[in-house]
Amino acid sequence: MAWEMVKIIVSIALLAMAPKWVSALSWPALLIGLVLTMKVYWVALAFKPASRPKV
Repeated sequence: MAWEMVKIIVSIALLAMAPKWVSALSWPALLIGLVLTMKVYWVALAFKPASRPKV
């Protein structure tokens, strides 16, 4: 739980600092990339091989 909060805080901090680091920042492209990155997790779960019962 605590690490999830750390990830959220770091993500927000990086989004806040992005305009200072990248002068020609495209916000729509950045936000679309962020959303797609978060959705890839679900794709990975869909293709995960079924777990076998331990013998």
